[in-house]
Amino acid sequence: MWDLDALLPIDYAIPPQFIELAPREVYTNFCNLLSRDVYSEGDSQCLYDYIQSRADEMSPEFLAMLNLWLADELKHYEALRRTYHCIAGVSFTEMDRQFATRFHEIEPIEMVLTDEFTILVTLMFDEIGSVYSYRRDLWEYYRHFGTAIQKIGHHLVKDEGMHFNNAAELLLTKHTHRLGEVKELLEQISALEKSLQKYHKTFFLDHAQEQYRFPSHFNSVLIRFILARLGLRIQPDRSELQELWQWVPTGYQLVPIFR
Repeated sequence: MWDLDALLPIDYAIPPQFIELAPREVYTNFCNLLSRDVYSEGDSQCLYDYIQSRADEMSPEFLAMLNLWLADELKHYEALRRTYHCIAGVSFTEMDRQFATRFHEIEPIEMVLTDEFTILVTLMFDEIGSVYSYRRDLWEYYRHFGTAIQKIGHHLVKDEGMHFNNAAELLLTKHTHRLGEVKELLEQISALEKSLQKYHKTFFLDHAQEQYRFPSHFNSVLIRFILARLGLRIQPDRSELQELWQWVPTGYQLVPIFR
């Protein structure tokens, strides 16, 4: 549990020296990155509403977990709104306007929403991807803009890791009879994400919009990590996991951010 208002009040002003001292490419890239991350966290409400419309198909334990998950994701949304506002100067009114125009397309990802089991496996895939995505962002961007902003990045990493573990525990307690399906399903999810070409604003598979930021084997290592968490194989070694967030393409000092 962490208190957003205590850490980053809505009227927080970032000390000017952090903007001035940050490398120009870091500042520009971070603004572009936040212009995506803010809204994809807010898309959690769309996914939640869709799953709630099918609540009679879901277990009470899953629905209880989902409520806690949404509260965290909406806190992330607000935390990133405040971060974006104080770094890029974008007004909250403008962010509200932009978010209101988003069109959420469930149909392209219907395969991962078949039932509670597929949703939990996809949640594990999505959240562990976010853990390593935010670890990269923390190292490349958040750490340059002061303690408060850096702590936001740390909380994002920890929360996504907790969501990953919560989904794992539910799979291990409610769906043990289907664990043999997990590997094939994860490979299907990875193939779907790669085929989407773009993010469809439904929270899940939002890394489709930034696959270029990670090594080509990113998903395959994540799949092995998930299977290890479920007791289905040996975990990847530490160096493989570090590469997921430390990799930079040849010829760059920072992974480029494309709008």
